[in-house]
Amino acid sequence: MGAASNYKPVGGVESVTLYPANAVESALFSSDGCEVELSDEFSLEIDLLDDLSQYEECAECNDGVACVSHRLSIVADRRDASDWLTIEFLEQVLYEGLVAVVSLCDGRRLLVGYSAQFTTEQPLRLEALTSSSGSRLHDTPTVTLRLVSYDTEFSPEII
Repeated sequence: MGAASNYKPVGGVESVTLYPANAVESALFSSDGCEVELSDEFSLEIDLLDDLSQYEECAECNDGVACVSHRLSIVADRRDASDWLTIEFLEQVLYEGLVAVVSLCDGRRLLVGYSAQFTTEQPLRLEALTSSSGSRLHDTPTVTLRLVSYDTEFSPEII
């Protein structure tokens, strides 16, 4: 028998890189996933606080129409997320939207906020931005950025 490991690679968000919605230079979709080329000129990678960020997809049917909501909650130390607390960033997220590459702890990388059907029409947009001091003396001040997008399919895996 091999040595036991305390790490279980199931779920959880390992890293997130945010891009403006128009940063997708090319995307080729197949049944296996998506090959994508992104302009990294304005990419924003944030150091996440361990075990606090989450990606959620929820498929629903409303009046016979299928809809998949994509919710990304990114939690970071306030010092690492100061770029989120600017008017320019908030305007970009509200009006232009974002595309995200989400790396999960199980090894998958997902393209969120861009799809074969809608391309850049349904990017991630601001749902909420929360800044918290924490409630105890040694709590880390955090910023939580919650983004949402609506589509008709689950996010493709980047291949």
